[in-house]
Amino acid sequence: MSYERDLAFNLRIRGLPEDAIAETLDEVRAHTAANGSPADEEFGSPQEYAKQFPKQKTRSRGYAIAMVGAVLAITYAAVAMLLLPFVRIDVRDLVGPIRLWPALVLILGGVVSGFLTDYFRPPSRRSAAGAGR
Repeated sequence: MSYERDLAFNLRIRGLPEDAIAETLDEVRAHTAANGSPADEEFGSPQEYAKQFPKQKTRSRGYAIAMVGAVLAITYAAVAMLLLPFVRIDVRDLVGPIRLWPALVLILGGVVSGFLTDYFRPPSRRSAAGAGR
């Protein structure tokens, strides 16, 4: 299971769509079941095997989560630096002496959440009808 998770994660980073990832994992499972040897002996490490696939522009769910964090951070920074001084509200009274600290937390939280989403998302399994194509 660990090899499959690592392979799925590395393929997601390369931008492969979930259908292509599921197909690749099915091929790995079938090949290892037929030969009876571990996947890492047959294909090498998940990172090496994923490098055989071309990078694509498809974005993963984790990328979308990281972008939401970045947009929220930029929005916060714009409001804190541009809008609130004109309304005469000092954001430092609310968040402390550093105005951009919450923006940093939003960006970091988005990146970490995106990474964990892509890594711990289970590898796709095709249905019995879809696997027989």
